[in-house]
Amino acid sequence: MSVAAARAFTSSRATQVHRQPIAQTNISARSLNSHPRLKQQCGAKFLCKRQVQARRLSIRVRAAEMEEETEIVQVGTVSKYLARLGLKHKCLGFDYQGLEIVQARREDLLSVAAALYSDGWNYLRNTCGYDNEPGGDLVSVYHLAKMDPNTNDDTPAPEEMCLKVFLPRDDPRCPTVFWIWQTADWQERETYDMYGIIYEGHPKLTRVLNPEHWEGWPLRKDYVTPDFYELQDAY
Repeated sequence: MSVAAARAFTSSRATQVHRQPIAQTNISARSLNSHPRLKQQCGAKFLCKRQVQARRLSIRVRAAEMEEETEIVQVGTVSKYLARLGLKHKCLGFDYQGLEIVQARREDLLSVAAALYSDGWNYLRNTCGYDNEPGGDLVSVYHLAKMDPNTNDDTPAPEEMCLKVFLPRDDPRCPTVFWIWQTADWQERETYDMYGIIYEGHPKLTRVLNPEHWEGWPLRKDYVTPDFYELQDAY
């Protein structure tokens, strides 16, 4: 074989090697780094094992995040009833006792409360509040029940549900439900006393546990207990 023919044969073999599919070549990362031209042609197709594992891990993490974002909340009968009436609300699922939890905005609270009362939720068992998190929203909570006036010892336990209203910390105003369920009277006063939630329209929204001149709201998570408090009018 002549020199020219040998050179042509070598050149054609090198071209075939470079054009081979990536899956059929057996080139290590070290040899890839030592051949800049081959590295430029192959590019990102030659990923080391750690890079592949990191990519797979990021894909699994993203899939888990998307699954959390698209979590399906089971809708109960109360939420379906409010939806039929076209009332704005949000179903928060069920608590550990199986009670349905519904969230309403404060501007929609009276409409939702009146609809629930018309649907038979005639008894407000409890009104309370809680601090969702330091610096976060304050929550006004209403536990409702359907009470049969002819209840006796053989009557099954009444249906129960929970209604929540989330209020901004810097403006914790909420309409009173006293005019729908009068059992909210003293309980709204206690929530005001402990958390500072202002129930607009309440007939007498004053402190019920602390003196009127008490400063702050003792059950908020950012409340600082005073080291000393002078008992005025003690004598």
